[in-house]
Amino acid sequence: MLRVKLIIILVLYGVITSAIDQEYQDSRSKLIKSENRRKLGAKLNLTEKEKQVNRTFMTHKYNELSLASKDPSKYAPSMHFFKAKHLIEKSAVFKFLKKMPKGGALHLHALASVSPEWIIKNITYLSGMKKCINLAKAPVLTFRPNAEPHMCSTDYIDVNEERKSTHAEKYDKKLAAAFNLFTPTPEKDYPSINKVWGRFVQMFFGVWDALHYLPAAKAFYWRLLEELYEDNIMYAELRVELFRLYTEEGRLDREQSILQIWEITEQFKKEHPDFLGIRLIYNVLRSSKPQELQEYFSRAQNYTTRQPDKLVGFDLSGPEDSDPRLLKFADDLIKLSDKTKFFFHAGETNSYGNTDLNLVDAILLNTTRIGLGYALPKHPVLMKIVKKKDIAVEVCPISNQVLHLVEDLRNHPGAILMANNIPMVISNDAPAFWGVQGLSYDYYYTIMSLASKQAGLKTLKQLVFNSIKYSALPDQEKEMAETKLEEKWNQFIDNMLADPEFNTLK
Repeated sequence: MLRVKLIIILVLYGVITSAIDQEYQDSRSKLIKSENRRKLGAKLNLTEKEKQVNRTFMTHKYNELSLASKDPSKYAPSMHFFKAKHLIEKSAVFKFLKKMPKGGALHLHALASVSPEWIIKNITYLSGMKKCINLAKAPVLTFRPNAEPHMCSTDYIDVNEERKSTHAEKYDKKLAAAFNLFTPTPEKDYPSINKVWGRFVQMFFGVWDALHYLPAAKAFYWRLLEELYEDNIMYAELRVELFRLYTEEGRLDREQSILQIWEITEQFKKEHPDFLGIRLIYNVLRSSKPQELQEYFSRAQNYTTRQPDKLVGFDLSGPEDSDPRLLKFADDLIKLSDKTKFFFHAGETNSYGNTDLNLVDAILLNTTRIGLGYALPKHPVLMKIVKKKDIAVEVCPISNQVLHLVEDLRNHPGAILMANNIPMVISNDAPAFWGVQGLSYDYYYTIMSLASKQAGLKTLKQLVFNSIKYSALPDQEKEMAETKLEEKWNQFIDNMLADPEFNTLK
């Protein structure tokens, strides 16, 4: 009898325990579903074809994520890009992303958007190229007949003559390395944010003058469009100075200079009808002298008013931690805001309660998008405003890592933006300066490091279509762009369904 009672008690205990466990599991499931409904891309509905592609994609993703425990030394999502690049390029996920249409690149500095190797093999072989070494011990290139000082510590030498006097291939390789931050030991070569930013800025100064020589500019901008197109990017908004191109005879005015770039773009569009073109964002340094800034503000208003189909807005950039804050220019920017859209760099910092307050001013000044916005998740009120006002954050994962804001991209604050469905786009900032073309590498880190384990095609599709939604295209052109992107996306899905390599699972 005692044995029977004991059995009954144990059975009842098991039933009660099971009921409690089920209640716990239900609550847990409810919480997870609630979180998932908030994530970027959660509201998208996939077609049956997309679901099929997504299942295969997720298998590849899970296989690669499993390396975290199997072999951490080969786990690219946790590694510095310079050490992971060769692993990423072998990845099935990356190969998928290379083929994926990506819409637009909305945060891209023009002078840092063409591979250094191409510049050295093409631009520096043009007749008249000169080089000097500046006070920062960095090379400066120019085509000016009477070369300007450029803070040089050496005389100018003819690059082609110098190349002839040595081993040409080694010479080109060394010169290309001067315009590429890549190193197999970033922790040794760039031990601090100041060190890497110092080189980064000098690289812009080094190519700036040479790439404003008219023959060089024409070749450079054509190659820029090619590199975008080769990575399945159909549109870009380029941050540029309102440059004046020059020839041996003198300088073109700014309107003529812009038109030269526009003619190149229009010709490229004729040869590539599925490419939508570019828009320009006038970008100047925050650290410029006060009188120069006043001229820049006036110029921004003038050109965005007169050529809104080409120049869509204004930005202030530079290392935020050392440069003046947006607040310093608030009075002038308030006057400018009626006539000009803003696309401010803001929050590109690890500071809290200091430099990151540029985000406050960017939002109060009605910025159209926020450049980089790394510090935004530290400001919950600002995040709510950004979401309510539909201000997209231009997230550039690799840039943030290379420029010393985050070591392991799994810790990137973009993950918080994605979890809360904050408007955002993925961009590449200055890809040539870390040895890449296009957006595919940034998308790789986004889906493998920033996004949740379960994030797949919904997340990717949302980010791709966001790049047109949050572009500065006029409404009618934006609608046409979305239609073209939809066509490209559907074709991509069909292609992946028929792709034997993609559908071969390991």
